[in-house]
Amino acid sequence: MKFLIWLLILFGLAIGIAVTAHTESGNVFIVLQEHIIRINLHLFILGMIAAVCLLYLLLRIVLGILGTPGRLGRFGDNYRSRKAVQTLNRAGLAFFEGKYHEAETAAAKVLSNKQAGDNRTLAMMIAAHAADASGQRSNRDRYLADMANLPEKLQLSRHLLLADSALSAQDYTAVTQHLQAAAQIHPKLTRLIRLQLRLALEQKQPAEILEKVEKLRRAEAISNQEAAHCEETAYRLMLEKSDNPSALKSCLKRIPESVRQQTLSVAIAERYNRLGLYRQAVAWINRCYPETHNPELLPPFTESVRYLDNHNQQKAIDTADSWLQRQPEDAQLLSCLGILCANRQLWGKAKGYLEASLNISPTVQTRLVLAQVLEESGNSTDAEQHRKTALAEMEEDI
Repeated sequence: MKFLIWLLILFGLAIGIAVTAHTESGNVFIVLQEHIIRINLHLFILGMIAAVCLLYLLLRIVLGILGTPGRLGRFGDNYRSRKAVQTLNRAGLAFFEGKYHEAETAAAKVLSNKQAGDNRTLAMMIAAHAADASGQRSNRDRYLADMANLPEKLQLSRHLLLADSALSAQDYTAVTQHLQAAAQIHPKLTRLIRLQLRLALEQKQPAEILEKVEKLRRAEAISNQEAAHCEETAYRLMLEKSDNPSALKSCLKRIPESVRQQTLSVAIAERYNRLGLYRQAVAWINRCYPETHNPELLPPFTESVRYLDNHNQQKAIDTADSWLQRQPEDAQLLSCLGILCANRQLWGKAKGYLEASLNISPTVQTRLVLAQVLEESGNSTDAEQHRKTALAEMEEDI
């Protein structure tokens, strides 16, 4: 459309000039001292147009010759600028391919290029991270020192790298300092939250762990398996720090019911036991064992029952016996019943349970308990034989 408009304009001008030349005619006289030169008007106009065009061409040639050094300089600058971009792309590709030495070398070339411009910032970051990944700490520190002169809003990468490095060195003061500085720039950054989670895990801060896991879960930046593992670690830490019944009660309220019964049932039973809450430990195991059949619940069960009165001890034996009805071939449950009966000095029942356990799966602990039961029953010869067998089994394990 634009071309058609220009074409119409040119045709109009041509027609106008032709009509004017046909209707307007005359001469132009040029006086040079005593001489008079007469020139046809049309020829004079054409000559003037030709002279202007020739003068324009001469000026363009002269200016072109004079501007050649500048153009050559700009060409060189543009070439170096394009070269910086190409080298920066090569450095980034090498970094993500794990070729850290090559990435650092390419980034260093960008930094030495005076026409790199804004590409220097990214090159500096790539060089620092590549030097850190390849173990070139002196080079890394040099790049980081240069990055420290950048505006504060461009310091995020530097703070994260230094925080990661300080975490590996367990310099928690430096880690905290750099993470706080990074949080001032971009508090919701996923990588920042991950570093904060690592710090909380290493410093065993359960509340912080749960908070960071929840943030990562909302951002869909953590797998369900990893989140569950971190949360389990936090809950275990909370249990370890519960040094009195009140603290333990508050702790258990924060742990989901499914996690308590499935994953942390043994840890909770052991914590009840350590705090001397033997009734609560037995009640907890009575609740969890029928659902999970976790054999690790049996040792804290037998340990806690020892501290109960005779009535509750017998009640615990009856409960364990009811479990045995559902799984009569469970060697660990048989051994547990044998120990409970031995603690109640029910030597005959204890002997039967322990021997049945040994027939299914012999263990050193069960054999030693049976030897004690036989000794208390007056059968010293068989007791000594079981002790010798237990010693032999221990030597084989060693």
